[in-house]
Amino acid sequence: MAIPRIPAASVEYLKVPISAYPAGVALDDLPVELAVVPDGQTPTGGDWETGLWIDDNAAVLIGTGGLVLTPGTYDVWVRITATPETPLLPAGSIHII
Repeated sequence: MAIPRIPAASVEYLKVPISAYPAGVALDDLPVELAVVPDGQTPTGGDWETGLWIDDNAAVLIGTGGLVLTPGTYDVWVRITATPETPLLPAGSIHII
């Protein structure tokens, strides 16, 4: 699968599809955060951005007014607070051009 390419000047929501488990869990009731870090890195405390739910997608705004990224390849992570669990989900890579 090709790595999505997004122009650095673009302003858009980066969306990550999430499947609820168990089925029927209302995802939009759960706090969600996303981290977009340089390729090969694991997010640390300051990397997490407050996300939002768009349908069954965890999302964060990238570009002006959101998370500004310079050209390069990044790994995307999602963190969902579902007490007592807080899973860290690797969600693939993006390439900013």
